[in-house]
Amino acid sequence: METPDTEPLTASAGCIQDNSHTKIPAEELFPEEDDEDILLQAVVFVEDAIHYRSIHHRVDPRSLRLYRLYYSNLVQWSLYTAISVLLILAFFERPSSLSYTADTHVLFKDRNGTNVTDKWEPPCGVTESIELVCLLLFVADFVVKTYLVGKDKFLKSPWLIAYVCILVVSLLDWMATLGVLCVVQVPGTLQYRPVLRIRRFLRPFFLLQNSSLMKKTVNCIKRTLPEIFAVLVLQFLHVYFFTIIGMLLFSEPVGSTIPKGRNSSTWVPVQEKLTGLSDPNFHSLWNAFITLLVLLTTANNPDVMMTAYSHNRLYSVYFILFLAIGLYLLFNMMTAVIYNQFRGYLQSSLQGSFFRRRVAVRAAFEVLCHQHGGVELSMNPSDDFVRVSSIYHVIEKVSLPKAAERRITDRLGRDMFGTYNAAQFQKVFDLLDLDYEVHHRPPLPAFRHSWLQFLQKMIAHRYFEYLCCLVALANILTVSILLTIEYDQLNATNSDLELLNFVFVVYYLVEQCLKFVLLGWRYYRIRKTYIFDALVTVGLVIVEIMTLVEYGSPFSHLDQKDRVKTTIELWDLIRITNILIMFRLLRVISLFKTMSLVLSTLLDLIKNMRAFAGILIVIYYIFAILGMEIFSGTTDYETFRTVNLTCGSYQQLNYWANNFNDFASAVVVLWDVMVVNNWMVFLFAYKDALHTGWAQLFFIVWWLVSVVVYVNCFIALVLENFITKWDKSNSINDEQEEEGRSRTLSFTEVRVESVHHLFRSGLTEPKEEEILEELRNHQHLEIKV
Repeated sequence: METPDTEPLTASAGCIQDNSHTKIPAEELFPEEDDEDILLQAVVFVEDAIHYRSIHHRVDPRSLRLYRLYYSNLVQWSLYTAISVLLILAFFERPSSLSYTADTHVLFKDRNGTNVTDKWEPPCGVTESIELVCLLLFVADFVVKTYLVGKDKFLKSPWLIAYVCILVVSLLDWMATLGVLCVVQVPGTLQYRPVLRIRRFLRPFFLLQNSSLMKKTVNCIKRTLPEIFAVLVLQFLHVYFFTIIGMLLFSEPVGSTIPKGRNSSTWVPVQEKLTGLSDPNFHSLWNAFITLLVLLTTANNPDVMMTAYSHNRLYSVYFILFLAIGLYLLFNMMTAVIYNQFRGYLQSSLQGSFFRRRVAVRAAFEVLCHQHGGVELSMNPSDDFVRVSSIYHVIEKVSLPKAAERRITDRLGRDMFGTYNAAQFQKVFDLLDLDYEVHHRPPLPAFRHSWLQFLQKMIAHRYFEYLCCLVALANILTVSILLTIEYDQLNATNSDLELLNFVFVVYYLVEQCLKFVLLGWRYYRIRKTYIFDALVTVGLVIVEIMTLVEYGSPFSHLDQKDRVKTTIELWDLIRITNILIMFRLLRVISLFKTMSLVLSTLLDLIKNMRAFAGILIVIYYIFAILGMEIFSGTTDYETFRTVNLTCGSYQQLNYWANNFNDFASAVVVLWDVMVVNNWMVFLFAYKDALHTGWAQLFFIVWWLVSVVVYVNCFIALVLENFITKWDKSNSINDEQEEEGRSRTLSFTEVRVESVHHLFRSGLTEPKEEEILEELRNHQHLEIKV
């Protein structure tokens, strides 16, 4: 162990570095040779632990080399590229999205009223050839994966069985598509349409099966559905109850009719003044139910209540109670149920991943400490030892994140020539789970002159940061005032903003130069806010230099610049400058703990929620393809236009670009419905286009899947991420205060590297017996019990 009189040795990239900063090859320090096959097993097991993979695969040298090749960055990125290409094909396949607009009205006018399309469609076989290459790559992926895990594991894996089934169906459907030359004739016409391609619905599966975290998330959502269904039933009863009450309160007058030529959504009652109130939204059970369902999302509020409210103000109580119960009670209750259940199921699933990591680390220890004989497990973890030199050799060959590699090699450097038992070996790789990092502030440069020392002390003080933020805020306020009171007078050759920008940019440049010189590069680069300010300042200086070159000094007479011939307008340069100045105001975030924590949580979500983003792509893809098959061409301007426009209708709002005629426009419609603003327009438009209320079920199911289920699950992860970072940050600050550590000497950065780190505090350590039993059950690892 390290003593006070010695400094630890550190290892890096195949060599050891001592306290004299001389690099010594690891082979010279550790002349003992490790068995290459055993070392390869240990390396693979450690990589399995890093990526939470199962160790139940073949462990012979040939298979392990194939295993490492399969999980190499090159092969995995090739698979993800093939998956991306296969999904992107939907934009180019018939009907393609290769047109400048999706507006059927504009396209109709461009065709001069003819039925000839100007959209480019790929010839039959072009996209199909690309698709075949991707499918064959997936076949190879399936063969390799099945070989590595073995026949028994394949038969026990539903995902692998589904993988081969979907590949077979996709290839058969691909051959059927080419058999009919990609198109079929529309019955009763001379027109042709693209053939139904079932394999397009199955493509998102390839994205799911290639990510273990996506599969876990899908399984957790599936397990959460019963609880969600229970709350949805309660919500359905709530809407149904108020539907019946609404039909009784706002009853249809006797003898009313639906005028000829009008659809049900524009029904107008007859003799309303004689018979009393009659709300057209409640003239049928289905229409009333849909109206209240839309009201639950507030998309048609307060429009839907105005007929009744105008008749009697007490009718507003009906709508207020409906929204108070459904929106503010039941919906929030659903969010709470989803947060609790989904979080619990996901944590339980991640417990399995954590167990696999522990098993993989223990497997690496067992094969290293029994290099010269069979692996014999011991119930006492202190009975067996492994040389630190062997661990170094493993770390040299393993692909580790740089931060984790640095922490592990620093830890091993303290016991250079020692040995580790199972518990110590596990503690080394526990450093992979470290969710925070302490950054020690480097010493400031030393200056001989007292005035430089005073200036350095002033620049390094936290009050100087407050001053810089105040200056940035003053800059923003002056720009805002000038834009408000003199906007009409601002033009390309006469603007006070030019002079104002020049003064502030000079200040920003001087500020950054002082920080860089007086604080030093080592201190400067560990502050992310300094780096951000430097990038923005460089941009401001470049734009200001362009302004000086084009228009000269800002102190010159502004009217003379009317005669200057330039390649870029002065007002354009001023706009770019002020946009960059607005970005500089973001530095204020670092001064407030809550704002800084919210921003870091947002960045963590962007970095770590790839699995949730993938699931969002999956549901969008499936519903977009399904919507194209059901609604394609139903709302074209040529066939769906009408002379009598109803206020708020699809035709009156000119929603002609919102259609399902191609994949890109279908995705936009799904997004519009997901936002739920004005989504009732699509409900009634496609009901009228297909002449059936069943068309509305598509949008209702999409709303349930995207908003009720997906968005609430995403909210659960956002809450968990923020709560975890908040609690961890507070606990670390408390520890630093108790230990008397100065914040001026070091600062702690809380990180959430993955979803596994997010739930790490709630996971329990597996028992020793469970780990050993899992190793004994390994089919390909020879173990002596």
